Amino acid sequence: MKAFTLIYYIVPQDNDDVEIPNAFGIGKQIDQVTLKDIKSSFPLQGEYIFRFRYKTSHNTVWLDLPTDTSQIPLFNNRILLKATRISWESPNNQNQQTQGQQQVNSTAQQQSQNQSTTQQVFAQFQQPQQNQQQVQMQQQSQNQNLIDF
Repeated sequence: MKAFTLIYYIVPQDNDDVEIPNAFGIGKQIDQVTLKDIKSSFPLQGEYIFRFRYKTSHNTVWLDLPTDTSQIPLFNNRILLKATRISWESPNNQNQQTQGQQQVNSTAQQQSQNQSTTQQVFAQFQQPQQNQQQVQMQQQSQNQNLIDF
């Protein structure tokens, strides 16, 4: 029989009720589940802070874990977590978007530089052409003046 643990969770921003939590499964025994497992298997898109319900001798609290390798505390022999959404984008998507935006900015700068260079080259070629046109117009004007006499 394969190991399987049901992870119960609520998302406060979605008005979830701790008495009726959502759930997803992880293919490990309950005492082997780590925060890293939770993060990699969490079914909702976005970036979340995970806090785990924990019963002390005096209170019930939401416990923050110090590392991704921390073992998950149990609450009434099950894992119950609160997932607080801090972004709709997952960290990988944000990195990809940042890299994509940097590529777009780099391409835009390169296109701008290319356009500027093209304009300069065009201006260099156009300038002699304009001078030639001005000389031709002056010659035509002088020729016209000679014909009029």
